[in-house]
Amino acid sequence: MVFYFGVLGLYIIFGIIINFSFENKAARLFQSLSMIVILGGLSAARAVSVGTDTQLYNNLYSWDFEAGNWQNILSSKYPLYSLYTYCLHFISSNPQIIIVMNSLIIVTSVAITIYSYSENVFLSNILYVTLYFFFNSMNISRQFLAIGILLVATVCLNKNKIWLFWILYIGACLVHSTALVGIVFFVIHVIHWNKTRFILLSGALGIVLLTFYKRILNLFIVLFPAYSMYSIGTSDTNVETLSSQSNGGTLLVTIFYLLFICIATLCKVRFQDENREKRFAFLTVVMIIAVVFGIVFYKNILMTRVISYLSIFSIVYISEVIDLFILNIDTTSVNRGYTRFLVVCGVIAITCAPLYVQLNKNLSDVIPYASFVAR
Repeated sequence: MVFYFGVLGLYIIFGIIINFSFENKAARLFQSLSMIVILGGLSAARAVSVGTDTQLYNNLYSWDFEAGNWQNILSSKYPLYSLYTYCLHFISSNPQIIIVMNSLIIVTSVAITIYSYSENVFLSNILYVTLYFFFNSMNISRQFLAIGILLVATVCLNKNKIWLFWILYIGACLVHSTALVGIVFFVIHVIHWNKTRFILLSGALGIVLLTFYKRILNLFIVLFPAYSMYSIGTSDTNVETLSSQSNGGTLLVTIFYLLFICIATLCKVRFQDENREKRFAFLTVVMIIAVVFGIVFYKNILMTRVISYLSIFSIVYISEVIDLFILNIDTTSVNRGYTRFLVVCGVIAITCAPLYVQLNKNLSDVIPYASFVAR
């Protein structure tokens, strides 16, 4: 744990130096590149002992090549991922390459998304770590590949590159079946949102989920039967629910997200860029859905894993809400900068608390960290 907090501390210092050394646009670019190099390198260099499913992915890497033919690839539950791993063998037969490539693709896709959505790339990069998404990506890597592809797909969607969104969406579904939920991004995009519709969506969604709780849960089990064992933690499956793993921490984090939605609702949107306003409306709806689902289904691992496609947007949404909040403060630009600095420091400090708890419980089996070089 000390190792990860040490790296995070050094990354924060390095990020502050970048922010004070370059203009905003250049600083944002260097922050993104540093994220890819540092976090991508950290994940890529890990040994198979780091991450619950890392050894499994290594085993599958060898199996995909040995059983590799078009019939097996096309009949696979994740054909694009099978094809991807099969092609990697022409570069190297060493299974470490799947860890390296998965890590770099995931972190790069997240970095692209942060750069496209967030004005405070520094804070969003840190939230990717402190909100535990980075550590989860070292466990459920295939799902995070799909999440990364969908994240980039939404960037294309918000730039009105609809055809590219659908290509990436289909690609994500062929990597991991749970990516089907990404259809919600297109639905959100085609609706013109305002505060009244935000409130109506929250109320209607909450009522529907509570009324049809079991039916909705059964629907997801039908859609994703391979993950039905995660629906309820029992001694038979030997799978715990997230609430038992973190003593309700999942619900607390969801309420933390809800706090920022409330702040955004109370603030007047004062972004000068119209495209940024549209992106912010998109992010708000995504987070509303994530929070409502997170509150209703916080005890269910299957639903929590599915909602991670939405909740990961918190790393950019929180940053944008802070900017919106600062813009609504009637003060000088100097005081706004000072206030922003204090708020950002406060958010980082607050999110480090659940990070400590989750690392202490060694969720995703990321402790101790070991490099494949040291094996």
